[in-house]
Amino acid sequence: MNRCLRLILSCAILLPLLTGCWDRQELNELGIMLGLGVDKDGDMIKVSAQVVVPNEVSSKAGGGKGTPVTQYQASATTLFEAIQKLTETSPRRIFMAHIRVLVFGEEYARKEGIYDVMEALMREPTVRPDYYVMVAKNTTASQVLDVLTPLENIPAEKLFNSLDVSSKTWSPTTTVTGDELIEFMLSPGIQPVITGIEILGNQEQSGHKENIATIRSPARLNSTGLSVFRKDKLIGWLTEDESKGYNYIRDNVQSTVSHLPCRKKGNVTFKALRTTTKRKAQIVNGKPVINIDIKNVSSIGAVECDIKIGSMKVLKELETDSEERLIELMQKSINSVRRKFHVDIFGFGQDVYHADPKLFKTMENDWDKYFEELDIKYKANVQIKRVGTLDDSFKDQLKE
Repeated sequence: MNRCLRLILSCAILLPLLTGCWDRQELNELGIMLGLGVDKDGDMIKVSAQVVVPNEVSSKAGGGKGTPVTQYQASATTLFEAIQKLTETSPRRIFMAHIRVLVFGEEYARKEGIYDVMEALMREPTVRPDYYVMVAKNTTASQVLDVLTPLENIPAEKLFNSLDVSSKTWSPTTTVTGDELIEFMLSPGIQPVITGIEILGNQEQSGHKENIATIRSPARLNSTGLSVFRKDKLIGWLTEDESKGYNYIRDNVQSTVSHLPCRKKGNVTFKALRTTTKRKAQIVNGKPVINIDIKNVSSIGAVECDIKIGSMKVLKELETDSEERLIELMQKSINSVRRKFHVDIFGFGQDVYHADPKLFKTMENDWDKYFEELDIKYKANVQIKRVGTLDDSFKDQLKE
C-alpha cells in the first residue's frame, strides 16, 4: 500500500515537468525575419519585415522562380503593435530571433528618435542584441530592405556581411550592435554614432529579380559615412574624411588603405597593417586635457612618383608625412563636430570621468559645452615595415 502511494505521489510530482513544450513553435509555422526597417508614417510607426521565403532559398542551382525574400509592412502606434499587425498579410507568425540588421529611415531617426524602438527590442526576450544598426540616408528603411543583391541571396545578410567586412578593412565605416547602441545612449560623456546606408542607381528596379540578372546591378546598397545623434535623434552626417578621423580616435581602425600626395607629383598608397589608438585624460590646473596617441604600422602599396623608395631617408619622410596626415584627419573630425553638431561623439567625457570622477560630475550636465573648449593634444607614430616586392619605381625606365 505504501509503495503504491509513493508511486502515485512521484507521478503527481513529475507530471508538471512533462509540459516543457507548451510554448513550442514549429518551424513551418514561422516567418523568419532577418531585416527590420522602421519608418515614419504620419503619426504612426511603420515597420518593414524582410522575411525569408523557404522554398526559394532551399531551391538548388537557382531553380526558384521567385525572390528569396519577401517584405511585409504594417503601421501602428507602437513597434510591437505594428509587428503583430503583420499577421494581417503574413500567413505565418513573424519570428524575430534571427534579426541581422535594424534599419532606421532618416526621417524617423530625425523626428521621432530611436530610443523607444531600441528599448522595445531590448526588452523582448526572443530578440538577440547582436544585430547591426544602420540609418538609411536620403531614403526610407523599407526601400533599403527592398533591394535585391548579388552574391548574397538575402539582402539583410548582404547588409550585415558587407558592413562587417568593410569595418575591418576600410577606415570610414564601423559597426554598432543593438546592445552597443543602448550603451552609447545611456552613458554620460558620449553621444551615439551609427553607420549610414544608401541606395545607388535605379531604385525603381531595386526589388525586381532583374536587379541581379545583370553583371552591374541597376540598384546597389552602399555604406556611406557615419550619422551623428544627440541623445536618440539624428542631427547630421560626417563626411568620409571626418568618419576616418572619428574611427582613428575611437580605435576602430583595424586595416585600411590610404594615400599621400608626393612632394612633387603623384601619390604613394599605403596599406595599414595595424593601428592602435590610446586616449588618456589628465587634469591640469583643474581643467581636463585629452592626450591622443596613435601608432600605425603600414606597408607601401603603390608608388606613382619619382622617389627612391629603398632609401631610408625617403621612408622617414613618408613616415613623417603620414603622421601629419593622421593628426590632420583627427583634428578636422573634432573641429567639424564641434562646429556643426556641438556634441561629444568621441567619448572624451568618459576619459575625463576615468581620470577624475568628481570633476566630471560637476561637468556632466553641460559636458557638450565643455567639449567645445576641451584642450586636446595629439601624437602619432607611423612605421613603414614593408615596401612590397619592388624597391624603386620603374616608371622612369619606361620607353619614350
